[in-house]
This record gives sequence, C-alpha cells and structure tokens, in this order.
Amino acid sequence: MWFIIDDQMADDRRIRRLPLATVGLWVKLCVIHSKGVSMQAKDPAAYPGHFDKLDLKDAGGTMKQLQQLVDSGLMEEHDGGWRPVYAEGICREPKTLTEEQREARRKAGSKGGRRKAANQKAKQTSGDLPENSQANGEQNSSETGSKPSSKLLEDSQAKTWHKTDTDIPSPTPPAGTAKQTASETPDAFAAIAETYPGTIGAKGRKAEREARDLVETITGDPVQLARLQAALRRYKRAVNDGRIPPRQVPRLSTWLRDQWETWAPEPISPPPIHKHTWNCEHVHQLMDPHEDEYDHIGSLRSGNPSEWWKACQACAEELNNQETSKEKQ
Repeated sequence: MWFIIDDQMADDRRIRRLPLATVGLWVKLCVIHSKGVSMQAKDPAAYPGHFDKLDLKDAGGTMKQLQQLVDSGLMEEHDGGWRPVYAEGICREPKTLTEEQREARRKAGSKGGRRKAANQKAKQTSGDLPENSQANGEQNSSETGSKPSSKLLEDSQAKTWHKTDTDIPSPTPPAGTAKQTASETPDAFAAIAETYPGTIGAKGRKAEREARDLVETITGDPVQLARLQAALRRYKRAVNDGRIPPRQVPRLSTWLRDQWETWAPEPISPPPIHKHTWNCEHVHQLMDPHEDEYDHIGSLRSGNPSEWWKACQACAEELNNQETSKEKQ
C-alpha cells in the first residue's frame, strides 16, 4: 500500500497556514495510519482503524499540533482516536488490495519472471557460433595451412603496405546536444503561462496569440517584467487561498489586458534629477567664496543681469554639463 502526496500540496492554503513541524507530523501520522490499514486487511485485529495518543507520542507530536490538524480539516476524530482526512489536492486515499488482487499480482509477477528468463536464454543461444561457421573456419584454416609461409607474408604485405598513420580513420565524436540559441531558449511567455492558474487557450489560436503579444509588450521593460511576475504570484496565491473562485479566473489574455496591473506593486519611480541653477546650494558652495570679485549691479527683469548672476549661471551650466557627460559614459 502506498500513501501518495499530491504534488500540489504545497500550494494548498490549509498546508501553507500550518507550521512546518505540524505538516511533518501530519505526514508521519498518515503513514502510520496507512500502514495500519494495510495490516488490518490481513488481520482485522491488527489495527483498530485509527491512531491514539500513544501513536501520537511515538510520532513525536503534541495534542496542540494534532488540534491544529483537526482545525484545518486534515484530521478527524473517530471511535475514540483520530484518522486522516484525504483532501483533494493534498493527498490520495490509500487503496487496500483484496486477496484476489494480491494473487493476480503474484501470478503476473511470476509469469513476467519466466518470460524474462526465456528471453535471456534466447539471447545467449543466438550469441553462440553456428555449426556451419565452425565448419567454414576449419576449411579456411586448412586452405591457409597449405600455403607456404612466404606466400602468406606477401599476401599480408599486399593488403597492408598502403596503409599509413594518416589512413587510420579518426573516431567520430558522439553527437552532443546542440547549444540553444537565443530564439530556442525558453521565453518569458512559457514561464508565465505555466504559472498562471487559469486557461491559456489553444496554441496558435487567437487567445494564445494575444496573450503572447501582451507578454512580449510588457516584458520589454525590465521594470514591468518584475511587476508582472509579482502580480502573477499574488494572483495565484489568491486563487489557491480561495479568495478568487476558479470559475472567475479569466483567460490569460484577458487577465493581461485588464487585470494584471491591479495585482502588481506600485512602480518605483526614479529619484528626480537635480538641475543646477544660479541660485542652488551647489553653485553657492562654489561661488560664495568669490562673491566679492563680481559686480552686483544689474537687473535680470530688465534683461541686464549682473556680472555676479552671469558667473553663477555659467557655474550651474558647467555642473549640468559634467553630470550629463557622466550619464553618457
């Protein structure tokens, strides 16, 4: 008998809300129960159909952890003890074979073993040399023996004199796996389609093509790609937690067109770029020590700025040009 855990167990909201130690205890108790049911099929008195406090203690668990499993719907009380509740998407209920099924399996295994032995014997027989090949070998050896040794040497030299080191063919290296080109590597659409909890649409049809085009448009910007990935994780978690019923999950193309940005985190706007002016603090730090060297007479409003203003403005433009050149580098 096998106790089978579903590969989607980690995504179930009941499992995710439990501490890791409690999940481990649940696995051990399910295995204990499964083994007991298997023993019960052979001897009804071997297992009562549930585990008790002693079994819980032997598994290293506590009543608090067991109560967490009961509250989560993964265990239930039964006849003075407890037994697992096999939930879809978490695990599968073990099946007990009847005596007829066990006997059929034993016969099938025995029949398969005999067939395998017969096949091996046939291979060994086919590998032996046939009698006619032995006879041909004896005949060839007798003919060769009748020739003088000098003649044999001439024949061998005639067959091998033309072969040099360059004539020996080099072994052909085994064909390896070709390196993937950029166009053959898995794209962002494949990863997103695999993660999305809803339908994609048939390959090559309108819905699938639209979804692929939308992914290509969004992921062209690395910032938007990160937001889309975060939105997809949030949306899938909401579906797994039951906050969004599966029947309300739209196709991927619809979700990308109308909904994904509502699940995405707010984009982080880049810090504003400071533009130096004649009156900013950076210019004053540089120019204030030299203020007495410039004339302050003039009016910017009348179009006749002072020498001091012109010097400060020139300093601001120089600072802006320096920062622009650094960004280009």
